[in-house]
Amino acid sequence: MDDDGPFVETSITARLRGCKGDVLERWARRVLADPEARRPAGPVLVRQVPELFDDLIEVLSASRRAERRGGEDAELLGASARVEDHARLCAAQGRCIAAALRELSHLRAALLEVCVEQGISLEFREAEVLHAALDATMWTSAVQIEAATRAALEDSAARLRLATRAGGVGVWDYDLVTGKLRWDERTREVAGLDRGSEVRYDLFLASIHPDDRARVEEAVRRSQTPESGGEYGVEYRVVGICDRVERWVAVQGRTFFDAAGRSVRMLGTVIDVTERKQAEAVRREELLLRDRFMAAFSHYLNTPLTSITLAASVLAHHGNLTPRQARNVERIATSARRMARTINDLLDMNRSRFGGSVSIAPRPEDLHALCKSAVDELRVAHRDVPIELDVQGSGAGHWDPERIAQMVTNLVQNAIDHADPGSAVGVTVRPRGGGERGGEDDELLIEVHNDGPAIAPELLETLFDPFHRSAVRGRTSTGRGLGLGLFIAQQIARAHGGSIEVESKAARGTTFTARLPRRAGAGG
Repeated sequence: MDDDGPFVETSITARLRGCKGDVLERWARRVLADPEARRPAGPVLVRQVPELFDDLIEVLSASRRAERRGGEDAELLGASARVEDHARLCAAQGRCIAAALRELSHLRAALLEVCVEQGISLEFREAEVLHAALDATMWTSAVQIEAATRAALEDSAARLRLATRAGGVGVWDYDLVTGKLRWDERTREVAGLDRGSEVRYDLFLASIHPDDRARVEEAVRRSQTPESGGEYGVEYRVVGICDRVERWVAVQGRTFFDAAGRSVRMLGTVIDVTERKQAEAVRREELLLRDRFMAAFSHYLNTPLTSITLAASVLAHHGNLTPRQARNVERIATSARRMARTINDLLDMNRSRFGGSVSIAPRPEDLHALCKSAVDELRVAHRDVPIELDVQGSGAGHWDPERIAQMVTNLVQNAIDHADPGSAVGVTVRPRGGGERGGEDDELLIEVHNDGPAIAPELLETLFDPFHRSAVRGRTSTGRGLGLGLFIAQQIARAHGGSIEVESKAARGTTFTARLPRRAGAGG
């Protein structure tokens, strides 16, 4: 090897420096062609490798000069230190051991390829120095990335522990291969197990309330089948293993499977939901008491109302009344009927909002006849409002006649209340498909239309809420009940398996459309 002096660069290192561009180009091509290292944005170490190449050549040159001086010196140590510094930069940039190491291995291969093609023959000592420098770079990068990854994992674990502790969440881990079950401190607290006791799967099963144990075991077995997707979620009671305190817990987890589809691990969380369960029990008891109270209250009021209605009917037919007396008797009867409807609406609202739905008893009926009967009664009560009825197709189906009449009455009464003075209210009953037979003839529509001011868009979302009372021609009526009519109508439609929709435009008026299947579902 030629050398002009102790500080003059060798011809080999000079030639290698001259091949830098070729080496870097080959390196980039190799990285981009490697499916394990290829990235959309290009090589990870694109900024670090050019300077690292310079440092590697400097180490080679310093090593040769140190060898001539008889051993290592400060210059060689400094060059080696710079290589390690660049390795740390590579680690910081790469953030992935596999990606960084593959790109550095491609740098080694590119350098050797250029040496072969350019006829640059490295002596054993020179090749050893280059390989040692590259190995040190890869080793340092790997160590740095591993340390950074471990620190990040520890930080993430610390954050998770803080979050779970703050949220009262326990974490458990069950190794299905070894049978090892691990509970963190919170899980032990929820299970009533002290810190020193061993956690075993049979102990876990023993802690489950006897009435819930079979259900929990079945949920565990089901989650360990690949068909379940590994999902595991169940709420059950536990009896504290050491403290014997009964608690409700909500457990969520997932089963993991190996390549053969065998369940190998379960991992999940547990939360103490005793307070929620106790509150739900109190709520159920409150609802039961409320339902009993409303039933008793209804009976208490309906008894005198029945007497009032009966007396008014007798007077109207056999009382030989003057016209003024007859009007007063009719007013009494009308008020009694309105009060009876209000009581029934309150009972329906109570059942719908607090634990149930409107009860129905479907039987074969003609929807046309039911709607006609309801419309005829409304015509008598509102002689000054034209109510037009149009029926199409077949009205045959299974309905609760009393409930359907109630729904139609509520919808038409609402239309009357909001119609323009002197305008008609239209009621149309037709198959959804528009004919007596067709693809959608299994569903009937009851459309109730009135001309009048459009409903404001912001009111549409709350239109079917109980106690909703919108303004009638600029003011809120005080004589139209409690605002339960549309709510009850909607509940009746839902109990029949249908729904009610509304469309309101200033130019076309307002139309409520009840959709009812011909065969209603069983009522609650």
